[in-house]
Amino acid sequence: MKFYFLIICFFTKFIYSEITFLDRIAIIVDEGIIMESELNDAIENTINNFETNGEALPPRDILFSRITEKLIMDEILLQKAEKFGIRISDQELNEALSEFASQDGLTLKELREKIESEKKSFKDFRESLKKELILRRVQSGLVRPKIIISEQEMMNYINSTEGQSLISIEYKINQILIKDLEENEFQEKVTSIIDEINNGISFLKATEKYSFLFDSDNNGNLGWRNKSQIPTLFVEQISKMEKGDIFGPIESGAGIHIIQLEDIRGETIQTEFQTLVQHILIKESEIRSEKQSKDLITSIHERLNQGEEMEILARVYSDDPGSKLDGGKLDWAPKGVYDKKFEEVMAETEIDKFSEPFKSAFGWHILKVLERREKNISDELLKDKAYGILFQRKYREQLQTTLEEIRAEAFVDIKVSS
Repeated sequence: MKFYFLIICFFTKFIYSEITFLDRIAIIVDEGIIMESELNDAIENTINNFETNGEALPPRDILFSRITEKLIMDEILLQKAEKFGIRISDQELNEALSEFASQDGLTLKELREKIESEKKSFKDFRESLKKELILRRVQSGLVRPKIIISEQEMMNYINSTEGQSLISIEYKINQILIKDLEENEFQEKVTSIIDEINNGISFLKATEKYSFLFDSDNNGNLGWRNKSQIPTLFVEQISKMEKGDIFGPIESGAGIHIIQLEDIRGETIQTEFQTLVQHILIKESEIRSEKQSKDLITSIHERLNQGEEMEILARVYSDDPGSKLDGGKLDWAPKGVYDKKFEEVMAETEIDKFSEPFKSAFGWHILKVLERREKNISDELLKDKAYGILFQRKYREQLQTTLEEIRAEAFVDIKVSS
């Protein structure tokens, strides 16, 4: 809301600002000036906004100080934007206008009609929004390079009480508790039970067969819990486990535990299907026509069918510099990374089979699907969310510090008073 309030302030300034022959310089800011009419309009518009929102006005001297400081800071930032060559393209501006319109459920055309129906200038509105975008961009350019967030800082936040409450991951944990075993016996017993489960017995059946807690409340299973509610003995191991994993032994005063991570849920829990591919790319060039490229890829395909190694042929012939030296192997990739035609063929090709030659936007290909998997990317998403929270917190702090620094460095001469 603050962003749009600032836009409205800029907009009203453009609407009502008229410099007359009696206009005077109110403030000098380095190489720029702020006119008295501009200051008066800003004061008037701010007062109108307070009244419209039904808010009590602060004392005039405080109001005057806040408005002059805002105008001064904007002028400093706009001068830096000019120095840095910061520009907002028409496309960026139109996208921002569309986003602004969508806040009120309007199209860009409807927003324009609404503004003009209120006897206001849509051109001035565009300019006010453009100015605000420039200010935001120069602030970002000044502040972002100063923000450093380490891997350890992210992990500390994720493991903190605040981090856990914001991220809200829950784990569904089952357990088997074994008692009355000598220390030299429990490792062998636990291994035997885990082997039984891996060979087909359900964890529930193993609980019935071996757990001291069977027939107690929920058979001793912990159910859904966030990390702060999980017994300390289990926490470190649970963080490393994937859905369906079983781990043991874990020794406590109560006995020996085997735990199963039955499920995980939360907004940062996500898996994606990934494919590992090997390919050969033949491009058209000034010395190789389309027909020659097609003939070459067809010849390579025949040689592959005759038993030659794709890795060797890729190193010799492939025009993909990123994978050529690795025998044509690409990284694990989710859907949506590659060219549309490449992905279509990749999806249709069986594991360890060669595709027929096909043409994408990059040239002629043959691909081989090496493996497919469902990858848990929750850790990456968790770190992304933690990074975002920490970044926004540091950004606000650093922005205030940076603005104070550049304000202190600027030459400012205020020629009017409240």
